[in-house]
Amino acid sequence: MIYEVRKIEYKPKAGVSFYILLVLQVLTTVTLVLLAIFMGSALFTWIVAILAAFFTGIFFLYFFLALKDTRYIIADTYLFIKTGLYELELPFDRIVSISHGVRSMLMQPALSFTRVEIKYKTLQGMTDIVHISPVNEDEFIKLLESKVDSINSGANTD
Repeated sequence: MIYEVRKIEYKPKAGVSFYILLVLQVLTTVTLVLLAIFMGSALFTWIVAILAAFFTGIFFLYFFLALKDTRYIIADTYLFIKTGLYELELPFDRIVSISHGVRSMLMQPALSFTRVEIKYKTLQGMTDIVHISPVNEDEFIKLLESKVDSINSGANTD
């Protein structure tokens, strides 16, 4: 018999802050290039323009990939979080608590400052936190809590 795992995928919610950072990057680049043009020599202008274009390109590539590649998958027994090179497979029996509406600017696999905070036990027994920002946050939390409660109540009946 083949057992099929049911997976539900959620995309990230990109908050206004995500787009504000993009606009600030463009404004910073334009300002640097204009300063170089009006205040420096021809060589200095080219160096600043090339560096600004390079870092702006890297910045946009990072944010484009973050927006395209970030996802949160709820399977039968675990939560899978993926963004760029970061991946976390979190079994439901290790989840300690789930909080929503947490505001944070920490580097996490979330594209909004308003996030869902998941506390969990690491393999070493320490408590760690991951912040995510799924679209349909209420639906996501409701489903995740039901999966966690189901796993934990099944473990307590043994």
